[in-house]
Amino acid sequence: MFHKLRMQIFTDNKIFLTAVLFSAAIFITGLVAPEFILAFLGKTNQYLLKIFSTWYLWLGLLLVALALVVFLLPFGKSRLGNEMPEYRFFSWIALLYSTGMGSGLLFRAVQEPVYYYAHPPVGGREAQELALEYSFFHWGFTPWAMYSLFGLIVAYNLYEKKAGNYLNAVLASQKTAATAKLTNVFIALITVIGVIAALGLGAAQFIGGMDHILGIKSATPTLLALVFAIGLIATLSALTGIKKVIKILADLDLSVSIALMLFVGFFLDAGNYFSNTLIALRNYLLHFFEMSLSTGGYRTSGSFTNDWTVFYWAFWIAWVPFTGIFIARISRGRTVRQFLLATIVIPALATMVWFSIFGNKAIQGIGSQYGGQFDDPYTSLFLFLETLPLSSITIVVTALLVLTAIINSVDSAIFVLSMFSDGGSENPDRRHKITWGAIITATALGMTAVGRQDLLNAVSSLLIIMALPFSFLYVLVLKNFFWGIFKMNRKQSN
Repeated sequence: MFHKLRMQIFTDNKIFLTAVLFSAAIFITGLVAPEFILAFLGKTNQYLLKIFSTWYLWLGLLLVALALVVFLLPFGKSRLGNEMPEYRFFSWIALLYSTGMGSGLLFRAVQEPVYYYAHPPVGGREAQELALEYSFFHWGFTPWAMYSLFGLIVAYNLYEKKAGNYLNAVLASQKTAATAKLTNVFIALITVIGVIAALGLGAAQFIGGMDHILGIKSATPTLLALVFAIGLIATLSALTGIKKVIKILADLDLSVSIALMLFVGFFLDAGNYFSNTLIALRNYLLHFFEMSLSTGGYRTSGSFTNDWTVFYWAFWIAWVPFTGIFIARISRGRTVRQFLLATIVIPALATMVWFSIFGNKAIQGIGSQYGGQFDDPYTSLFLFLETLPLSSITIVVTALLVLTAIINSVDSAIFVLSMFSDGGSENPDRRHKITWGAIITATALGMTAVGRQDLLNAVSSLLIIMALPFSFLYVLVLKNFFWGIFKMNRKQSN
């Protein structure tokens, strides 16, 4: 009887069935023929970028503009439910941070601004300020606007329009059963892709740190073993629910990250830091349109645009469904303006402070004689910390922080996917969490089997490929939702 009931989860649930087939394909191909999967993803990615690179740029710009319009409209006064907020402000922000970007900030903290400094994307600008400016651009308002608008739709439909459950809240704006089913499936697939990207890259960074500490060179089987262990731990964490391990890890993650950032900031040249940061922030705001569309004085090469901006926009789009649903889950009782402020402005400014501190200090340290020591994103943060006092402590703490950040991202994704597959339930069945944990872990194992050196390229290609169809669905969801809000407000005004 139990076996029959367990199998029924798959046969009666198209989301599960599609995700399992997709996961099995990646898992088997990655383990059996990693060279094939690399070649296939690379060629497909190159073909799509020739056609749709500009689409990604326009999408990023339009989502930020839409978020600003919503914030300024009277609609911004609406409250997402009549209940009191469920989480205190610090825990709310901590959950947003750890779910949306925690592991990524550790991955790119040093490598990215130093890369821009050593290889300026455009000419005619002071290199250090430009490096910060592009770090702000790729991690600032655009990704958080992508997350926030999706989360707003879910939260408004759920708490204000009484959609009943999260599945109905996501699909409420879809006009036909066909588009609803398609959205359903792609939300599941794109979420799995986004999470396995973070899991694989984060695990590779942790291995890089451990190799550096122990003076060894780990092979691919070690990376696969770590991915499996993280998937298992994250699944167990998801089984406890949001208010237990997930919340505790989020609070810990944010607290330790702040402590690490302040530690690095203590060694900054204050005058140089504030000058570079404020100029970079001003330029980012003044030239946001040009940077978003790679035009005017900020026209970058095609390779830079695709390798950095388009890659990031695809990465953030891949995280839109589960991050958006998760922040909707934890944001009951806030007004629309509070929601937008806390899910766009505050985290965007926080990431800018993060990159300004790590970026400024790293660039100050290398001067004009850069030898490429920070080129590897897996080891750059650990090599950087080695240049500061107490490195034997901070490197170990950072390695553990990388681990908790990955676990927190994966367990949040498992929880959200389980809500989605379990008919939108706020507290999904344990079987759904276990199944999604297995799907995510198996898919991540298939991708990481390509090896640490090729992992970033493989993940980049897969993200851009899978994010493309979902980006069109996302625009359709936005159009239907805000057109409905516009018609409702027009009726009320008449």
